[in-house]
Amino acid sequence: MVVNERDRLKLAHRLQGLIGEEATILMEHLPYGGIAGIVSKDDLVLFKAEIRAEIYKALNSQTLKIITVMTALNGLMFAGLKWG
Repeated sequence: MVVNERDRLKLAHRLQGLIGEEATILMEHLPYGGIAGIVSKDDLVLFKAEIRAEIYKALNSQTLKIITVMTALNGLMFAGLKWG
């Protein structure tokens, strides 16, 4: 459910009448746009696992490329020493 500014003001005024000044504190802690914008700890754990997997994949790919380049350069160096 998306909450618009009009609904928030209506709720704030109603709370102000019921609980007084604490209504302002409560309203400051409510997220704009409803509950969909809140991230849970489970969401963060999942995101952390996804990021770690992406980093691992990228580092693995980079390492394999570096090994390939170093092997080729060593081959060229030894060939140059042998026939040069």
